[in-house]
Amino acid sequence: MAALSAAALVTVAACGSSSASGGSPSGSKQPANVAAAKSAVAGYTVAPTDFPVSERLPHRLPAGKKFVYLQCSTPICAAVGTFVKQAALAAGGTFTAVNAGSTAQTAQAAASSADALKPDAVILGAIDPALFGGGLKKLAGNGAKLVSLQIHKDVRPYGITFNYLGPELSQRNGKLLADWVIARRGAQADTVLYTLPALDISAPMQDAFKEEMTANCPSCKVRVVPIDVATIGTTAPRTIVTDLQAHKSTNTAVFVSLSAAGGLPAALKAAGLSVTTVGFGPTAGNLQDIKDGSLTAALNIDFPVSTWTAVDAAVRLIEGAQPTDNEKVGAVPEQFLEQKDVTFDPTRGWTAFPDYAQRFARLWQVS
Repeated sequence: MAALSAAALVTVAACGSSSASGGSPSGSKQPANVAAAKSAVAGYTVAPTDFPVSERLPHRLPAGKKFVYLQCSTPICAAVGTFVKQAALAAGGTFTAVNAGSTAQTAQAAASSADALKPDAVILGAIDPALFGGGLKKLAGNGAKLVSLQIHKDVRPYGITFNYLGPELSQRNGKLLADWVIARRGAQADTVLYTLPALDISAPMQDAFKEEMTANCPSCKVRVVPIDVATIGTTAPRTIVTDLQAHKSTNTAVFVSLSAAGGLPAALKAAGLSVTTVGFGPTAGNLQDIKDGSLTAALNIDFPVSTWTAVDAAVRLIEGAQPTDNEKVGAVPEQFLEQKDVTFDPTRGWTAFPDYAQRFARLWQVS
């Protein structure tokens, strides 16, 4: 996670406004390619059927291997940590979460704390590895296998052994969110994208979103507003409502991370506002809001399966093997979830494979 700077908090000029390129002059709207957009999202509106891992470990992992999770400060990182813990324990290891925070100071302190534990494997999420200074390389030099999730850069200089779900996923998700908007709103889409510059996934998702909107709906309006990750769960809803009140034509709000919409439905209702909402990576609270009809949709990665897959890669590395081919190409279940799809308990999260723990237990020879 990159430290936020004042420059990162400056709102990007609105694409489609009088100051932006890519929009058509008033009265000369170009038709949206709704058919292409619907085709792009079609495979993500139904439950996935392909489980990402099928290769059994040649040997069961020796008991007591130490897994450490370097946890960023967002609610999603906390949720991922829960699944990392479950997977590490199921594989026969031990688990420790170390709070990496959102600054270089906290990240480097976390790496030092992790190194003192003498871990066999270290898992970290969408945090800029540069924040850790030389801490990650020191961990690797002391024998730990480092596996990262969704980092948008070459991780090898930092000592990370394997990066699961790299930039391709962020780019794909940015395009999918754009096509979902176009499929739903067509050329009438007037969209704001709320980004989180502190997250490593934010910039590539923003770029892909804007490019796809331009490609399939050149007359659609798009503007970008950054949100301070530290305000999630506190003042973020007020920031969003204030922005929407200042741009009353906006009819669709898109989130790089839907966690930024925590508490937003109540704020929108109090302000008398109604917009279509969609975003990546919902929290349990977001899922409850979708079930209640107060948020519209989420593009949800299968967090349990994807996190256990990252641990699977770490287990294989500990054993001297390599991640599977599917892990290397970033195979992962994803689906757009709307109200009709939230038939499960939101507090338990969504998975396309409710028996994922049993599947991995068989692969790890611990069932």
